[in-house]
Amino acid sequence: MAFATILISLVLLVGDGSSSGAGGAALSDDGFRPLRPAVLGLRVERDATGDLHRLVRESGEVLVTGDVDACEQALVDDLRARFGTGHGNLALPTFGGLQFWGDHFVHAGWRIQENALTGHARLLDPDGVRRAWGTPEQCRTAFEALRLERHPAWDGQRLVLLVHGLGRTHHALAALGDALVARGDAVQSLAYPSLRATIAGHGAQLHDVLASLEGVAEVSFVTHSLGGIVVRDALARDRSWTDRVALGRVVMLAPPNHGAEIARRLDEWLPLGLLMGPSALQLAHDSLDELPAPPCEFGIVAATRGAGRGWNPLLPGEDDGLVTVEETRLAGAADTLVVDGLHTVLMNDPRVIEAVLRFLDHGSFGEAGSGSDPGSGSGSGSAADAPDPGSDSSPDPGSVAGPPDGR
Repeated sequence: MAFATILISLVLLVGDGSSSGAGGAALSDDGFRPLRPAVLGLRVERDATGDLHRLVRESGEVLVTGDVDACEQALVDDLRARFGTGHGNLALPTFGGLQFWGDHFVHAGWRIQENALTGHARLLDPDGVRRAWGTPEQCRTAFEALRLERHPAWDGQRLVLLVHGLGRTHHALAALGDALVARGDAVQSLAYPSLRATIAGHGAQLHDVLASLEGVAEVSFVTHSLGGIVVRDALARDRSWTDRVALGRVVMLAPPNHGAEIARRLDEWLPLGLLMGPSALQLAHDSLDELPAPPCEFGIVAATRGAGRGWNPLLPGEDDGLVTVEETRLAGAADTLVVDGLHTVLMNDPRVIEAVLRFLDHGSFGEAGSGSDPGSGSGSGSAADAPDPGSDSSPDPGSVAGPPDGR
C-alpha cells in the first residue's frame, strides 16, 4: 500500500494539470541617461532633453551621436561585426521549450532560450517559431536586428511573469495567463528546465530575464510549487533592475517554502535525483530557510482535502497530495488562502484565479473593500465557502484561517 502511494505521488508530481519602486536610471556626468538596459556591452543613451542620443560602450567610449534610429542601427552593426547572427535558420515551429530549454531573455513574447544539455541558444518569436540559433550572443544580435524592423512592445505596462513548478512546462499556468491578458496585463509564461538544474541555477536564469527587462513599468509574479522557490532565489540577487521596473507583488500557489516531506519519502524509495533532478533533491534535504522571503507584498495559496484532512496518507496534517499546508507558510505573507483542491490542478481552479487577480490588484485575497488587513497576514477561508466574486455576501467567519506563523 505504501509503495503504491509512493508511485501515485510521483505521478502527481510530474502530471500536467492542463517592493522596490522604479526610478529613472541615474544621469551620467554629462547629462545622458540609459534608454534601456545594456546590450552585450553597449548602451543607447539620451540627453535630458530627449532629442539627442548616443551609442556608448560600457568602457565609456562614444561610438555614435545622433537620433535614436541611427544609434540603434549602429548597435546592430557593431553586434553583427563582433558576433554574427548565428547559423543558417529554417523558421521552424517549436514546442516553446519543455524540459531542455530555459528563457534567459524575454521581450513582448520574444524569447532567447538556452539548451540545458548543449548550451546553444535559439530565438523564438511570440508564436514559438525559431527565428535564429547559435550562441546566446548571436541570438541577441538577431533579435536586435528584428527589433529594428518589427518594433515589438508589451501589451500593457504591468507585466506578470508566470513560473511553473517541478516537471511542468510553461503551458501549465495557461488558464491564469488568459485571465490576466483578458483584463489588460502583459503576461509572459517562463520556460525553465526544472528537472535539470539546481534551485540556484533556475534563480540565476530568472535573474537574467529580470536584468534585461524593459518596456514595462512594473513586474509581478504568479508561481506554482517549485516556481515560488525559484522566484525567492531570483529576488534575493542583485535588484538594480528595479531602478527602471518597479517590483510589484508575488502570489505563490502551493509553494514548498520549507522543503517537501513527500520528496524526502520518495528519495527513500526511488533514485529521486535521477528521476526528478537536483531541485527535487534540494526539496527533500534542504530547509530553504536561507532564502529570504520576497522583498515585496506576497500571498500564499495552499490546498487541502477539506475539513482539516489531507489527500496523502504519507504526509502529516493537511495537504494537497504533495505539499502540506504547513510547508507553504512563510513569515511576512500579506495574506494566505486555503482552498479545497489538489496540487497539480490548483492553478486552474476559477476561484483561485479570481483570488490571484484580487491579490495582484489589492494585496489581499479578499474582495476589495472587505475590510481585511493585508498587513496582518490573516488568511481567507476555504474557497469552497467563499462567496461568489460578484456577490455582496461575506465568508462564514468560522471558515477563516488563522495568520501564517512563519514556521
